[in-house]
Amino acid sequence: MKREELLFWKGKARNGFLIIQNHDLHAGYGALLLYALNGIRKAESINAIPIIDFNEKSCPYFYDAKWGTNIWEYFFEKVSSHTLQEINDWIKEGILSGQEVHFISSAEAAQTHQYDPERLATFWAWETPINKVSWMKEKRALGRRYVQEYIRPKEHILKKVESIIATQFKASFIIGLHIRGSDFAYAKPTPIQAYFEEVDRLVDERNDKDYQIYVATDQSQYLDEFEKRYSGKVIYLNAVRSDNHIAPFRFEEISGYQKGEEVLLDILLLSKCQQILKGAAATGELALWFCNHNNITDFALQSEFNKKKYSELESTYSQLNVGNKSKTSRKTQILRERIIRRFIESKIGKVIYYRSTLARKILKH
Repeated sequence: MKREELLFWKGKARNGFLIIQNHDLHAGYGALLLYALNGIRKAESINAIPIIDFNEKSCPYFYDAKWGTNIWEYFFEKVSSHTLQEINDWIKEGILSGQEVHFISSAEAAQTHQYDPERLATFWAWETPINKVSWMKEKRALGRRYVQEYIRPKEHILKKVESIIATQFKASFIIGLHIRGSDFAYAKPTPIQAYFEEVDRLVDERNDKDYQIYVATDQSQYLDEFEKRYSGKVIYLNAVRSDNHIAPFRFEEISGYQKGEEVLLDILLLSKCQQILKGAAATGELALWFCNHNNITDFALQSEFNKKKYSELESTYSQLNVGNKSKTSRKTQILRERIIRRFIESKIGKVIYYRSTLARKILKH
């Protein structure tokens, strides 16, 4: 293949390639999607061809050898047709120069993720927008544009979505909701009672019993509560969930592929619901980027970003006492979380956590 052909993409000659990798070991599935999309945005800005390389080293929680080496390609079609291995081969052969291959540093990725005003984002960070409604609408429109142009779920994923809809989505009105629990900590969590009140309002407003509620949650207690309150009306994915403060994506005993697929299925199934309720967490907002309506109840607008150091954050499970723990047990849990976070935040802790699978098992939080 000629050099000019290699650097031609989407009807335009390009200046090189941008390799998009993950630098955040604490990233859940939603965060990985955001890192990928912001990487694509960076590629656009420098007129480069994006190549997403989410590998075992950078994304250990979602890696599954049975599905290959690139985690992005477990779930999505390639954004461009080339691979990192091909790029390296072309450099060795002298077809490309190393200066034509660009990378995003860890510092740049972190800066973009929380500070860049032009970034794709599901929630604000250190700089609170003056008008939250306008900010969310703007980011949602941007997210929808990028998803429509660049994101193509694999055919086997789409077939699963179709099958679930055909067998479980039976009512004329489906309320979809995402309620985050477990380790969610970067923003003020929305209590389950707020969801109950909004579901009740929507049902009363329609005055029609032909409805179902699709519940997407990482917290088993939340699903139990919805089933108790809306018996016979709740539908959900048979997914791995947590009954404590540890997010399911950190469960080492579960297939990395399974953990990723379950989140993506929740996102896509939520996007098919006629009304969507969501909080500040990424999964609910990402679902809106895959849908074409604005029938939304956005609890994120009542939330706030927690402007604290990582070591001072407290999980939703703990903040809302989801497990109904005694005062003493809750204090002990909060202390344990804080000690682990402080260690991981330290220089030596970061190195150990990044390099050791055993350390990540011991330091679940």
